[in-house]
Amino acid sequence: MKRCLPALLVLIPLPVLPQGSTLRVHAPTYAGEQAVLYRYDDLFTMRTVRLDEGTVSKDSVLILHGSVDGTTKALLMVGDVGAELFLRNGTRYDLEFPPLPAKDPRSVNGTDRVDPVFHGLDPLDPNALVTDLNERLDAFVSADLATDEVAGMQAVEVLHQKGGSVTRPDSVTRPPTLFYTDHLSDARLDTFDTKLRRFYSAVKDPWFQRDLDLGLGGLRLGPRSNDRALYDRYLKDRAPAYDVPEFVRFFRSFFQDHLMTHPFRTDEKELLRLVKHARADSLEELLMGYDPLKGDPRMTELVLIDGLYQAHPGKLLDRPGIEDLLRQVSTRSDYPEHRRIAANMLWDLTAMRPGARLPELPVTDLDGSAVDLDTLLTNASCLTVTAGWCTYCEVEMRALQQLDETYPGVMRQVVLLMDDDVEAAKRYAGTHGAPGWTWLLSSDPARTREELRCRTVPEFYLLNGRVLARAPAPRPSQGMGAILHRMQVEEQDHERIKFGDDAPPPTRR
Repeated sequence: MKRCLPALLVLIPLPVLPQGSTLRVHAPTYAGEQAVLYRYDDLFTMRTVRLDEGTVSKDSVLILHGSVDGTTKALLMVGDVGAELFLRNGTRYDLEFPPLPAKDPRSVNGTDRVDPVFHGLDPLDPNALVTDLNERLDAFVSADLATDEVAGMQAVEVLHQKGGSVTRPDSVTRPPTLFYTDHLSDARLDTFDTKLRRFYSAVKDPWFQRDLDLGLGGLRLGPRSNDRALYDRYLKDRAPAYDVPEFVRFFRSFFQDHLMTHPFRTDEKELLRLVKHARADSLEELLMGYDPLKGDPRMTELVLIDGLYQAHPGKLLDRPGIEDLLRQVSTRSDYPEHRRIAANMLWDLTAMRPGARLPELPVTDLDGSAVDLDTLLTNASCLTVTAGWCTYCEVEMRALQQLDETYPGVMRQVVLLMDDDVEAAKRYAGTHGAPGWTWLLSSDPARTREELRCRTVPEFYLLNGRVLARAPAPRPSQGMGAILHRMQVEEQDHERIKFGDDAPPPTRR
């Protein structure tokens, strides 16, 4: 949870900046680290868009600025650690960016999160309201999960009669129908719902009130919930709240595996056929066979693209068909939000896929001179992303060196270091690898991570020129050797002199 504290520091006045949202970030343990402020382009794919960037100064203070539409969920990355918050134009925040707990290992994939500490935060700011609401929802659930368990145990006491006397309750003979369930008590939920709405009734913020409404709706989801009643209460005749996190959570929980539980069970062959041939209109008609979606094309289209997006990694539905359907929605939908979401889904499913071109990366050599990757990646190459501080990368780097010695000249080795310390990077390059390796340094590690979709280090990418062949590739210790062996055999077979039946047909002159 984000924490909100009264102002405890002597604050430096914020500079006059253009209309937008301004952050004064105090990060005492991150001096010299790169900081980037992003907004989430949509809450379904969580694709990020850069708003501003800078470097934490020696006095540990950084000013960032971003212009957004409405209430926007944002991500502040300092180094490899992130913190989430909400932005609105015209707001100014003074926050402290805490260090990552010492027990947590450092990662390069940007998934580490900390909770920012806000100073002097307006109690009606969305960051304060959402934090308060989430704490109250969590407290209600964690108290005793609000189940009927206690009442049930009190109501059903199975007693043994021995010699005419009553002994203690015997849990062994308790009826098998009495068991723990995560379904929340409707009576308790109704009481909690009423109290919470009354508590926030003075907050005249439509965005927050929708977040509150759907947060309470999420508590009602469960194995014994009435789907039609929930749809009518929280979704019917209401435009999707694309920028409200609780809407996405409720929507995805409500329609979880909907393609597999409704149209697949009732029209399996038709569903498979329509996806394979990318028939968007017919698929939407098929989905409207589910009664709550009848007459609601907007919600139906959202259910369709999100269901296809989540089904893409599976093997049941045709993947090229899914991609074609998302492409159609991204260009033809009547709803601009769906065009953006579908485009981001398509990007998420296809970026860095084999056959795509390696994106442009800001890199330098170890002396700081800019490098054009086109001059390096001309034939078969292995691009290795690692870092000198990564102690658990040693095994893979040694394995890569051994493979390079076993299969010399099969692939060019290009190593991209994600280090901030240039001297440390040079020392690392001097003690690792083999002669002929090319060592590069990322001049913008955050952008490199974004473009390569790098989830961890080390990561390996095999390329033919700038075209990705394996992304990511098997690790040197876990399968890359087989690829190099096959490449070497094919090269030797191509170059050897052939006789008899193996000889190629004569070339016509």
